[in-house]
Amino acid sequence: MSVSLYQENDTFLHRLNPVAKIAAFSCFILASTLYLDVAVPFAMLVLSWLIGWSLAHISPLALLRRLSPILAAAVGLTIFNTLFYGGPRGDPILALGPIYIWREGLEVGSSIGLRILCVASYSILYVWTTDPGRLVASLIQQARMPYRLAYAILAAYRFVPILQRELANIQAAQQVRAVHLRGHGGLFRRIVSYSIPLLVSGIRQAERLAIAMDARGFGTLPERTYYVRTPLRLADYAFSIASIVACGLLLLALGELGLLHGFLIGVAERVAGAQ
Repeated sequence: MSVSLYQENDTFLHRLNPVAKIAAFSCFILASTLYLDVAVPFAMLVLSWLIGWSLAHISPLALLRRLSPILAAAVGLTIFNTLFYGGPRGDPILALGPIYIWREGLEVGSSIGLRILCVASYSILYVWTTDPGRLVASLIQQARMPYRLAYAILAAYRFVPILQRELANIQAAQQVRAVHLRGHGGLFRRIVSYSIPLLVSGIRQAERLAIAMDARGFGTLPERTYYVRTPLRLADYAFSIASIVACGLLLLALGELGLLHGFLIGVAERVAGAQ
């Protein structure tokens, strides 16, 4: 069964202009990316859950379920960077045989994992609450993106649920024919048996889309009219400004608590500065 990326609803976050929402979420993502302390991405991650809960009626548990594939990757990167940390370090906090866990390694690993989760959380929240049609209209009308590029983005976005449905159909057809019982090869054989029909189906869908767009004369005129209008309203400006102010206040609070060491200052920079 395919899973729709966008979930239609009538909430404050759903009604916001997509470009204004991009500007607000980008502020939180940039802060979590450019400040290397563990507290910053953790605080921004919690803030994304609060925004989804209060402004879009999306519970943190529902958002965590959407994050589950990325959560596994983030945990794996955290463990890998913690165990194989090779930068400046002090005394180990734990010894597992020949493997030592350093406080600095744990900090670096946790920071990387939390930053991945933070970026993914805001991205999922954005996709969950943004209608693709309004997104394209907003990119053209507010961001001044060429409409040919904007509609190419929309086409790529629309292909995700289509390919999900095609993959489900391929799996069902092969199960009916007991393809998985024929021969050997295990996981690799199964991947090949799914990927080749999926690739053929994707090419066929892309060709149909190209023919339909050519038949309607898409791209022949430099300008075009639009049925959907996405003006910037007072709520859009207010949310963008409030997001920037909230991001700044949060960084200021973390600095006052001693949890923020500075812009692009990580473990190596702090150790070098202490020396």
